[in-house]
Amino acid sequence: MNISYDPTREALLHPSVRATLFKAGDGGRLSLDAICSECSRLVYLRFESSEEHHKLLGDALALVGAVDWVGFNDPATGTQAFAAVVPAKARAIVAFRGTEPDRVSDIGVDLDASTTVWPAGGTVHAGFANAFDGVKIKIADWLASHPGIEVVFTGHSLGAALATLSASNWVASNLITFGSPRVGNLAFTQTIKAQAVARYVDCCDIVTHVPPETHWYSHVGNALYIDCAGRLRTGITEDEIEADRTKARIEYVEKYAWRFNNAPVRDLADHAPINYQRALFPET
Repeated sequence: MNISYDPTREALLHPSVRATLFKAGDGGRLSLDAICSECSRLVYLRFESSEEHHKLLGDALALVGAVDWVGFNDPATGTQAFAAVVPAKARAIVAFRGTEPDRVSDIGVDLDASTTVWPAGGTVHAGFANAFDGVKIKIADWLASHPGIEVVFTGHSLGAALATLSASNWVASNLITFGSPRVGNLAFTQTIKAQAVARYVDCCDIVTHVPPETHWYSHVGNALYIDCAGRLRTGITEDEIEADRTKARIEYVEKYAWRFNNAPVRDLADHAPINYQRALFPET
């Protein structure tokens, strides 16, 4: 069956609560983008402080052939990520954790929207840059210990922003993000070293609209739009997107907004990682 739309606050605020979508052998069945979407959700598991979560993450990654993984944690900035090697693909996936609303450090990162000069060129969100610096050296050391391997950077929300900074700092085969905010200016976007960029936007997701588009902030690459029914739409026009979003917001008020445990508006609910995965995991 297809993944159902999940309007709950739990899906938005605690995305790792749901069991993994991976099944044995999925490393050969799923697309790279689907695998990255689940890695971007699984990285919310607090592997750095919970033995149970550490095991859950390791077991889930093993289902797609990732037998060698390591976590990165910087308590000072509240930044977490993991790197996992998939030997059969000669590939490494580096996934960054997004904002955790119950951690003050994460909220501080998001709110520090002043800009700072980025070493590779242009300017970027100062909070994101500071969070990235917290794990940069550790990730650099890990990458140096795996020379010649194909590297994919991925993440959701704040994690997407950190993945984007990584794709500027290091050469990557892919940059695959979900619900990404804008990270830096146009000059920064031109420093991205990924061979391929996939930036997924789920319908009304409010985070994909912040910070506002200005001289200081532009998105990286073209958006891959997921419509209100959870379908990936190619060739869709801006007018069609706005009509789809209007329909989505009206339907949300009618079906979901009034229920106690749901997000109050579609613009928030659409940010939940599981609602991105509807377009990438056609069957569960």
